[in-house]
Amino acid sequence: MNIVPRRLRLALPMVATAMVSLPTLTAEQPQQPALAGATRPNLKVLQALPESQLFPLMNLVADSLGVRCDYCHLQATPDFTKTPSNLGGWAWSSDEKPQKQKAREMMRMVLELNRSQFAGESRITCFTCHRGTTQPARLPPLPPPGGSAVTPARPPLPSVDRVWSNYVAAVGPVDAPARGTGTVMTGWDERPEGRYGPVEITIAGPDRYYVKLSTSTGTTTQGLDGEVAWVAAADRVQRLAGDDAARLRRIASRYRPLKERPANLQTIGVERLDGRDAFVATSRIDAKTTLALSFDAVTGLLRREVTTVETMLLPLEEQVDYDDYREVNGVQLPFQIRTTEGAPYGLVTKTFLQIRRNVPVDETLFRPPSGP
Repeated sequence: MNIVPRRLRLALPMVATAMVSLPTLTAEQPQQPALAGATRPNLKVLQALPESQLFPLMNLVADSLGVRCDYCHLQATPDFTKTPSNLGGWAWSSDEKPQKQKAREMMRMVLELNRSQFAGESRITCFTCHRGTTQPARLPPLPPPGGSAVTPARPPLPSVDRVWSNYVAAVGPVDAPARGTGTVMTGWDERPEGRYGPVEITIAGPDRYYVKLSTSTGTTTQGLDGEVAWVAAADRVQRLAGDDAARLRRIASRYRPLKERPANLQTIGVERLDGRDAFVATSRIDAKTTLALSFDAVTGLLRREVTTVETMLLPLEEQVDYDDYREVNGVQLPFQIRTTEGAPYGLVTKTFLQIRRNVPVDETLFRPPSGP
């Protein structure tokens, strides 16, 4: 699920992933960091988890067992006029289903194993044993896979210097835009269950970003203006801070080529993406966040990035796939970007019909609009 409570996701069904998801919007009100247990008295195990991580983590727990929310939670009054993912009517505090109590026991077991055996690192997760089923397998399947009895040698990997230089050469010269100019991307934002709408994204340098997403329920905008991050919907404006502002900055970075090599980047392996080899390089962003970048072995272009954030129970992942690169004023840019963070209805595909670079941009666009 998204990090925003469902009551707001009904009003903003397409904000997830394309934009930072938020608690209730209030006009120009600073956002205060909150723990999930502060407003959920029946939360027994994850009280210390940040509220912004609760729903994404629950999605990954469900994915790990191959189930959905209704496996543990009671949906008392669903609204069948909504899309299947937004029926609502959840009684989150209800303990009616025995599966919920079992889930709590399993979470405590995972936390204790990691505490006692791995110094508190989340090395053991729900997926470690369950692998997409409610009944973990005890033994490997028979017959065992064939092949040589000798472990194959790891293929040689290019140095991170070579991978990065190939990427820089493939992208082309990315100069800082002149003052008052930027890049404008227009196209479609499409999600499962027939949800789609036009989207326009404007980038001006590393610290100015604006996105406008129109849906059947209205228009939502978000922006960065230097250190100021904000979201506006239904004539309400909210300044962003903390994790939400940081996530908006990460989202904004997807729409321009990487200009600076991430710190401590190192190549760690090769993976297959759509039938092509890609060199995987990782970087430690901070104590809890890791970035993995997959560069096409032939073209050198960035094909995928995965951001992993450690939590008290299991890591949260957000994956971005880049495709359909085309030259725009001498720079290779992806005309299709797909994002997912674990929820089956959270897959977002942005298909751009036009990308224009070095075009005049009104800098007031990036500033938060006035409240009502």
